[in-house]
Amino acid sequence: MEEKYSEIPAQPDVPPKGAAPSLTRLEEDLDLFRTLINQSNDAIFIVDPETSRILYVNRKACANLGYSCDELLTKRITDIAMNVRDRNSWKRLVKRVRTHGYALFETEQKRKDRSRLPVEVNVRHIHHDGREYLVSVARDISERRHAEDALVEEKNKLEAVLAAVGDGITVQDREFRVLYQNSVHRELYGDHAGECCYQAYHGRDRLCDGCLLERSFRDGSVHRREVPVSVAGGLVHRELTSSPLKDVRGRIIAGVEVVRDITDRKRLETQLVHAQRLEAVGQLAGGVAHDFNNILTAILGYGDLLRAKLDDCHPLQSEVGRILTSAERAAHLTKSLLAFSRRQVFKIRPVDLNTIIKQMDELFHKLMGVDVAVETDLAPHNLTVMADTGQMEQVLMNLVANARDAMPRGGRLVVRTAQVELGDDFRRAHGYGSPGTFALLSVSDTGTGMDERTVTSIFEPFFTTKEVGRGTGLGLSIVYGVVKQHNGYITVRSQAGQGTEFSLYLPVVAAMPDVAAELAVTDAPLRGSETVLVAEDDPEVRRLTRTILEQSGYTVVEAIDGDDAVARFHEHRDRIALLILDVIMPRKNGREVFEEVRRMRPGVPALFMSGYTADIIRTQELPGDYVHFLPKPFTPERLLGTVRALLGTGREHTA
Repeated sequence: MEEKYSEIPAQPDVPPKGAAPSLTRLEEDLDLFRTLINQSNDAIFIVDPETSRILYVNRKACANLGYSCDELLTKRITDIAMNVRDRNSWKRLVKRVRTHGYALFETEQKRKDRSRLPVEVNVRHIHHDGREYLVSVARDISERRHAEDALVEEKNKLEAVLAAVGDGITVQDREFRVLYQNSVHRELYGDHAGECCYQAYHGRDRLCDGCLLERSFRDGSVHRREVPVSVAGGLVHRELTSSPLKDVRGRIIAGVEVVRDITDRKRLETQLVHAQRLEAVGQLAGGVAHDFNNILTAILGYGDLLRAKLDDCHPLQSEVGRILTSAERAAHLTKSLLAFSRRQVFKIRPVDLNTIIKQMDELFHKLMGVDVAVETDLAPHNLTVMADTGQMEQVLMNLVANARDAMPRGGRLVVRTAQVELGDDFRRAHGYGSPGTFALLSVSDTGTGMDERTVTSIFEPFFTTKEVGRGTGLGLSIVYGVVKQHNGYITVRSQAGQGTEFSLYLPVVAAMPDVAAELAVTDAPLRGSETVLVAEDDPEVRRLTRTILEQSGYTVVEAIDGDDAVARFHEHRDRIALLILDVIMPRKNGREVFEEVRRMRPGVPALFMSGYTADIIRTQELPGDYVHFLPKPFTPERLLGTVRALLGTGREHTA
């Protein structure tokens, strides 16, 4: 059966002048019209404007919507067009077409299977044979919609990527008009699309001096600059980067400006510089303390020898006592410098942090007085750390003493402990730190607090906010050095007028028995008759050591450096019962001497001396068998007692 595609009345016959109309010619014209309209790539509808009834459709319309032509000719245009679903909307469209002669719009048409077809519709108003018609040409724009959706999707992806970068990004044309801002840039500066950057961001009527983008337009290069910016929350630092945007021919058509917040980076750089400065000062302090300890060893040693030779009632006893007292004060200062520089001798063993605090609780109350309320808030379980108990007590005393001085009119001191997990958040916040389980020890007060500038300097040696005579400025630097030598971290939080909180983080270890062996210094007479090799590059310390030992009956073989020590031992190998070696010496250090001597005679005991400390011994990789360490400065009694302890039992000592 042949489908019908036309319900439109035939055009009136207009025969040529003087000729009779031909029915065959009219039918041919109608067939040509149908053939042409059915060849169209667009769907064509002829509609009655009064009833919205579809009067004619071409094959493309049927193919697009999935109906047969007979089915479509039973429908109204309002049945399929989504923008004219009711009579009122249809009347408004007809009025619009009658007024302007046409209407052009995008809408969707409902297919037979209820899916939607996006179309672009061009509606024309025509008259024919005294009747009024609307001719609607609907073009399938599915592919265009897919392309547009894909473009929007790509744009959204690009916007998401640019936002995820975290930097503010803007594109400006050669006239410095804002063409694009990503979401981060809009949050920073607001939406200023179409405006000139110098007006939008700086409130100026001309280009800013030193404009980076102008330089990029001029020389085609990338330019970068850091600028401080005042915001409501204080001062932030931003890094501006400008680069040219070129077309396929290499012509600069626009510029890209990237704004990066580098406030955290600047803070971390400041912390790094501060840590490096502290490290440099620590190295200097350690070196000075090493040499100074040699001097103090001679002063204290000869002072003790002199005092021993004087009667108790001798008039010079008081002067000698003052010399020794001053030297001991200097030795204590040197010990503080070594603690800051992390070169102090520590007796590291497993200890419970809570136990140390409980034992000092009464001392805290006495130190703070009646005007300060002291509270302790300790973790409910043991916090076992590898620490030197005496040094941890000193750390607590320094922090509590500082808190007391910060609360001259009274206040509240809180000492807390807890077990915490440190992760990436801690590293990002402070610029250092390793992940793991740590014991947190915090000491907080409600005192006067400190400003930011003071906080950045408090761990530097000899820095103090106290008046002259009330402090050396070493208290917090000692705290810093002790914590670092315990493989821990220390942070401080303070504001002027709002108190201060110090937080110490020490690695937690599994509880273990204390197996650290101490060298028992005997109370027996300190004299002996053995032969001892003394290798010391400092002549005064070497001479003092020889004097002390010889006065107590020992025979001393001297060596001025490492090579000399090996040669002297080889010469007297059968007689030497003990090695006394300086850790750091020219030509060969103490470890190298000990290794060579042990190959000649295994099992010979050694006593190492140094103004440096146990971590220097570890650096030199000294073996743990048959050795003991004696820090400088030392007294004659300490030297003789240690020597006797190593030799007194007649066997090699393992420490």
